[in-house]
Amino acid sequence: MANASDFDQFHWMVEMVQNIDMGLIVIDRDYKIQLWNGFMVHHSGMQAKQVMGKSLFDVFTDVPQDWFRAKARPVFELGCRSFVVWQQRPYLFHCRNVRPITDRAKHMYQNITLNPMANTRGEIGHIFISIKDVTAEALSKLDERK
Repeated sequence: MANASDFDQFHWMVEMVQNIDMGLIVIDRDYKIQLWNGFMVHHSGMQAKQVMGKSLFDVFTDVPQDWFRAKARPVFELGCRSFVVWQQRPYLFHCRNVRPITDRAKHMYQNITLNPMANTRGEIGHIFISIKDVTAEALSKLDERK
């Protein structure tokens, strides 16, 4: 039986996931959304209850399916990370840019990491996608090029 300390630790982890200044999405092998954190709610404008259990491709219709599946395949099959940087693709998930300093950007520039999630038997059944807002850095680099 779990004790109060176990519940406290679980609560802290949930609070961390919901309040971290980074987008977190968990998808299963069918690309269905299993977790949608507070950052995603704030920046996408979609509540978790609107997206949970739906295909990532139904929620973000502009994500190229074949390309994304090719990025996710080694994560599922080999358990290795996969990355997308803003220089390759300015954003993967269309999110509002809501930061006052970078409000001249039409979208949030993103660095993305696809991370394998293993169960207790070591089987990769899910991927957690971390989305980092790099709009300020991207705009600075783009300004330097002018």
